[in-house]
Amino acid sequence: MATASDIITYFGVPLAVLGVLPIFYTFINSFFTLRNVKRSLRRCGLEATTRGSFLAGFVEASLPRFTITPLERTEDEFWTEDTRASTLKGGTWTIFHWKRLITGHAMQRVQYSSDLRVPQAEVELEELYEFLLDRGAVPDVKGIHMLRVSGLWTPAGTSLMLSPDSKQTALRMSMPDESDGVLSLALQWKPEWNKRNRSSLPPSWIRLEFPATPSSKVERRSDDDLEKPANNTSTSPFERESPNANTLEAKENRNLYPDPPPPPSYSPSPTSLCFRLTSSSTHPFVQFRSPTYELHHEPLWSAPLPSLDGTRPTTTWLAPLSLALGLSSRCPTTFLTLPKNLHNLSLSSSIPCGVLVLAHLISPNDAPEWESPELPKTNHLEAHERFMSQQRAIARERLLPEAQQQQAARLRQSEELSAMGTRMRKEQQDRAEREERREREAIKSIRMPMDLVKNAALGFLEGEGLVSDAANNSDDATKDYKDPTLTAVERLILGIYNAAVCIDLEENKWAVNACAMLDRWRDWVERGGMTKEDLRAILQDKEAFCWAAVAVGLITKVCGENGADGVGLLNDVRECLRVWKKVRLG
Repeated sequence: MATASDIITYFGVPLAVLGVLPIFYTFINSFFTLRNVKRSLRRCGLEATTRGSFLAGFVEASLPRFTITPLERTEDEFWTEDTRASTLKGGTWTIFHWKRLITGHAMQRVQYSSDLRVPQAEVELEELYEFLLDRGAVPDVKGIHMLRVSGLWTPAGTSLMLSPDSKQTALRMSMPDESDGVLSLALQWKPEWNKRNRSSLPPSWIRLEFPATPSSKVERRSDDDLEKPANNTSTSPFERESPNANTLEAKENRNLYPDPPPPPSYSPSPTSLCFRLTSSSTHPFVQFRSPTYELHHEPLWSAPLPSLDGTRPTTTWLAPLSLALGLSSRCPTTFLTLPKNLHNLSLSSSIPCGVLVLAHLISPNDAPEWESPELPKTNHLEAHERFMSQQRAIARERLLPEAQQQQAARLRQSEELSAMGTRMRKEQQDRAEREERREREAIKSIRMPMDLVKNAALGFLEGEGLVSDAANNSDDATKDYKDPTLTAVERLILGIYNAAVCIDLEENKWAVNACAMLDRWRDWVERGGMTKEDLRAILQDKEAFCWAAVAVGLITKVCGENGADGVGLLNDVRECLRVWKKVRLG
């Protein structure tokens, strides 16, 4: 018979051991969890205070909370990823190198190492947006518009910026992590997306490549001329609203080349011209700033700054056309939009088909019917009557005596000469009336789409060899094809710049004429139609009209892509950056 000691020995001791096993399991699990947490934090380069409650089964970690800002783009780490990027939840911001400032600590109690999260970092949305643009990311039109409309109610996972190839997401909405009322975002980046480097242009900068055999000379100015400020007190016809005066004024002093080198004693031929487009509260229109000559994308010396006093027609169109070129080339521009005056050029077709026919830019067979049928130039019945009358008069002369015959012949010839002069004057009058009627009918004819007008003008310029030199000028070997419209506009902007800074005025007179034609174009769009003076100006300087048509065609394309009704991508970006100053990135 089993005694009490036997029962305690065979049943009590095993039950006691089983009761202690969960405590041992909790202790061991907490120990390994603490070790895994420390190893994960050490691998990510995060310094944290950790403490393990072995009996309770929890591990406490006090992680720093950072405020981050991008590095200077001149630093090598700006263009590389952090090799110690965190694989923990909420640590997507550790992919890149940042300037970090500890602003607090977040205490976390986890039971397993997989539950550990890196606190979200606080960053200004504007700086983050410009940083990703500089790295090559592309804004997602639909996602940014949804963010503008929905705000915090934008679904998690909504893409805001895409990879450089526009196939994957680079910046997306994420679930809020103790950031109620603050926008939460998450990053994603792959090494194969690194297509840009230090020589790439930052946002709001534009580079124009010189033709292979430049027709214009580069004039080196003295340092006094380069430092002389431009007179920008006049009112520009291209005014717009200033999105954020303080931010824009702070960016005014940020240059791609902070200290441009002075002109050297020798004169190498520059291969490109780069400059920055800005706006400020005091000058709310687009401005042309910090021009610099480059040799194979390396700075040579500062280029002269054109005066914006409005005394030359070139100063009116230099910055707006440069901005249109940048927008069409997907140049990252955060705050700059095309002025409203330029939007008017793209609202409707403004060139009648008859004008293109009279300028011999399109064939009459390619245009709709626009002129009345032309009457026969010669009335065969009247010509026959004149011939028969002449023959009858000659027959009557032969019946007269010789003395009267000569007198009658002279009288007949005098009457014929008088009749011939009358007919010639009438034909000349009819020809003038016909030309005037054709001009009226051409002006009132059906207006052609701007794309067709641009292609016709571009064909004329290519046929004249005016854009052939710049068509193949590209140092980037990856660009197998370049839009000829962009090539033409680049050359036009270079001509306008050279004329604005008084470099080879005679050689760049065509650019001045193109600007005058653009002014005339804007005038007839604003008054609702073309006049005879406009038509005759086009026929007299067809080359200037073709340059202007290519520029207006590019403006029309840009306005169509970015929206002329205020809901385009740039307007959405500006509104989002205005509403969301700082966001949480994790």
